[in-house]
Amino acid sequence: MNKRAYDMVWGSMLRTTTVLHKALDRATGGRLGRRFPGGGHVVWITTLGRRSGEWRRTPLLASPHEGSWVIAGSNAGQAEVPGWVFNVRDHAEGFIELDGVRHDAVFTEVVGEERAALYRKLIDLWSSYAMYERNAGREIPVFIVRTRPSPL
Repeated sequence: MNKRAYDMVWGSMLRTTTVLHKALDRATGGRLGRRFPGGGHVVWITTLGRRSGEWRRTPLLASPHEGSWVIAGSNAGQAEVPGWVFNVRDHAEGFIELDGVRHDAVFTEVVGEERAALYRKLIDLWSSYAMYERNAGREIPVFIVRTRPSPL
């Protein structure tokens, strides 16, 4: 499949899945949809829009790592980097929801060997990540999300 067709197909599937996931989350008060097929953990990140100044909430597959979470800006292997990546690069503070509980969070992009090791961890969790990077034609950004205590 050529790149343009891949982006159209996967982009449509990703948008549809995200819309359905958000609807399921709203309809069940967040009780359903906490696990990805195969058992991976779904987290919700809330990031401040770099241009809009509005908060954006996004479901992502995440891997636990040393008391934090690892997420990737894969966009299902599309060439386009997802918008939330630009948001956290501009505003590293936001929120992460774990099992229905919202926490203050800090997003840190990782690079080099650390990025490669954490991306391999994501591939172990969801093998499609290997295909995503091949098809995207770009290095997929990886972030560690650390929760922090809420200010008093």
